[in-house]
Amino acid sequence: MDADESRPRIRRSRAVKRVDLPAGPAHDLREMVYRLYMEAGRPRLDGLAATIANDDTLPGSPKKDLISAIISGATLASSEDAVTVAVVLARTAERSDTAVVAEQVRRLWIAAQTAPPVLPPVRMGRPVGECDPLVLEVHPAIHASGEHDERLDRLPRYVPRAHDVRLRTEVDGLLAGGVSRLVTLVGGSSTGKTRACWELVQYLEQQQPGRWRLWHPYDPTRPEAALADLERVGPYTVVWLNEAQFYLAPPDPALGERIAAGLRTLLHDRQRGPVLLLATLWPQYWNVLTPRSGPAQARDLLAAGGMVSVADTFTPAEVAGLHGTGVDPRVRQAATHAEGGRITQYLAGAPELEDRYRTAPPAARGLIQVAIDARRLGYPPALPHALLEQATHGYLDDHDWDHLGEGWLEQALSYTAQPCKGARGPLTRIRTRPGQPAGETGQPSYRLADYLEQTGLRERVDIYPPDSLWEAFTASITDSELLAVLGWQAQRRGRYQHAVRLYTRAANCGNITVLRTLAEMREEAGDTAGAEATAVLAADRGSTVALHALARMRKEAGDTAGAEALYRQAADRGSTVALHALAKMREEAGDTAGAEALYRQAADCGSTVALQDLAGMREEAGDTAGADATAVQAADRGNTSALHALAGMREKGGDTAGAEALYRQAADRGDTGALQDLAKMREEAGDTAGAEALYRQAADRGSTFALHTLAKMREEGGDTAEAEALYRQAARRGMVFALSDLIKMREKAGDPVDAEALYWQAVDRGSMFALRILADMRKEAGDTAGVEALYRQAADRGNTSALHDLARMRKEAGDLTGAKAAALQAVNRGELFAMHILAEIHEGVEAFAGTGQVWMFGLTGPGEVAAGLDFGS
Repeated sequence: MDADESRPRIRRSRAVKRVDLPAGPAHDLREMVYRLYMEAGRPRLDGLAATIANDDTLPGSPKKDLISAIISGATLASSEDAVTVAVVLARTAERSDTAVVAEQVRRLWIAAQTAPPVLPPVRMGRPVGECDPLVLEVHPAIHASGEHDERLDRLPRYVPRAHDVRLRTEVDGLLAGGVSRLVTLVGGSSTGKTRACWELVQYLEQQQPGRWRLWHPYDPTRPEAALADLERVGPYTVVWLNEAQFYLAPPDPALGERIAAGLRTLLHDRQRGPVLLLATLWPQYWNVLTPRSGPAQARDLLAAGGMVSVADTFTPAEVAGLHGTGVDPRVRQAATHAEGGRITQYLAGAPELEDRYRTAPPAARGLIQVAIDARRLGYPPALPHALLEQATHGYLDDHDWDHLGEGWLEQALSYTAQPCKGARGPLTRIRTRPGQPAGETGQPSYRLADYLEQTGLRERVDIYPPDSLWEAFTASITDSELLAVLGWQAQRRGRYQHAVRLYTRAANCGNITVLRTLAEMREEAGDTAGAEATAVLAADRGSTVALHALARMRKEAGDTAGAEALYRQAADRGSTVALHALAKMREEAGDTAGAEALYRQAADCGSTVALQDLAGMREEAGDTAGADATAVQAADRGNTSALHALAGMREKGGDTAGAEALYRQAADRGDTGALQDLAKMREEAGDTAGAEALYRQAADRGSTFALHTLAKMREEGGDTAEAEALYRQAARRGMVFALSDLIKMREKAGDPVDAEALYWQAVDRGSMFALRILADMRKEAGDTAGVEALYRQAADRGNTSALHDLARMRKEAGDLTGAKAAALQAVNRGELFAMHILAEIHEGVEAFAGTGQVWMFGLTGPGEVAAGLDFGS
């Protein structure tokens, strides 16, 4: 069983939506790519990304988020990436004119790239001198006890800190060079990021009085406002992006990518500069947006700017300087009472917020916890009144619920809305301005205080929300995409019944994608007829993907007749992929004539993968010439994998000359993998220099594997400096194994401190491999308690897979109670793979996905094994 097959195939991607574009080349390019996307049957983005990653013949290598942005028209990306997406979609749609498609896309891309901007730059925003810091979301400070507040400014006198020096350096560089800059302040809630931005703008105004304006896009929503007027931003403008996640990571990923692309264009457009982009982010959003797996445009935007870290606390020396005369009394009070140097949090009312939460009456505390859970599961910031009202009862025990008086909800909301020493309360109503709509639901909405959102995220991470919240989601939400997101949140936590209800609601609201998930869940729960009916429903609505998935599941379960029938249904609806699958089944059954006929039928419809398999059949039948001709035919249509696979068969059969010739044909057509296999053949033949030259050629084409192999060769050759440089280069490209080899080198060099730091760097990137190495090192030293502490430490840093390993370790030690607790904790955090441990404990055997009651029906809310699933009518 492949590694990817051992994990439940559950998560689904949403259908890409087109963005609005004015008439012109960019619009025409978007329409062409989107038409290919529809012709291909709206394939999954992660599937497209995997196809691209495994095909070195393609000119580009876009990841999932950039693929979405290209399809939707949110970005032009690069010519290579646009062509790559179009070609893969054309292949998926089984078109025979991929070369023509590629050329058309290139021409449209050039026309779009060189088209003049639709709107001329203008002066957006207000003069800096007319801006109000509180309107710009600088936290109002607490009231100082014993002082006359009217004698104090609205904001305390500013206390410069270490990050302010870096910020002023950035502005000095902007003023000296006249080149636009992005500065992103990264820090926790209420650490002073926004106030530092405000002080930086004041510094800018001092250097060039009256010259700069400040633009804060927020109306009607932040992303909509930014997108509407970003092209109109002109020189000497500060673009104020407080809480930048709302711009770069909105619920619609394509919208965020388009905003990020516009900001990148603004930064590099000298005619519109200089501009200063000021952004603030919490660390968790920075960590989501900046890795290689993050959204491409946002990642590249943030990488191009300066990141300034804002510490959560003042240093002891800084705190000591806040007690002298002349210090604002509010700051002096914070210095006296703030714990651990958390001065800015105290000034922003954070202790009062936390005290208000801890001491809240039951109903008010329940409201706050509903808001915390909804936000951590992915609900947007505006929480509607109906959701709060319908969910809160599940957060109260019988005693507290029975003793609630009339008007309990209004009383609780009044409590949560009370300001905390000048700062907003824990949960406050979002007040709309005259003429603005009340929100999607037409009812009042409320926002949770940032500080409590962070606190709750940390404290409630192991808690699965009560049934009442999921029921309120199902009853109150009509957004099919949000319903699908929340359904996945329930499913990845093993609560299949909640997921089924949310997916069903999403399907009823028009989401076709979730029907595949529902079909798979019905099949796994033993409802064969219901699964097939759901898959057919999806096909009737325009998607044969559910029929494919169901057929694959039937085949894996040994029901070949049922699988073939489903594939034939899909093929009758025009699916060439189903034709190909049927050919595979005929081949596996020994019906070579039937298989060849089906492969030919699929190939005639444009499937180059069918040609590849047909070439393999002919090779195995001894028809070498026929195999070569078929592989070349596939390559001429853009699929060099056929040549590559045929070369591997020749090599395995001992025909090294024939294999090398085919590898070279594939490599000459741009197949980087073929280059690597050629290099391996040269290496095995003893031609080290020839092998290294080929590996370098593959690495220059972007192959991380080739980089890693070169590093190994350099290390074995004694060139440790070059080996380390190559390992680091491969690690920067995301190869965890290269980081592991680098760690081993540092250990051999006698640098355990650097090695330990590299281990944790890998763990923070999500590498369980590095974590297990660390754990094994401690096990070998007999430090069992240290191993458990290591897993706990990794879990606290967000690596939920560590809890899965902890559960496994406890089970192997015979501690089934401890194993179940750790596995349930991991599942409650969204680590669905930990269901294996629960299944094994419950079934008493080694359990795999799709077997046993745990996998069939999931868990109840409290975490017990469910007795069944109700899919409704």
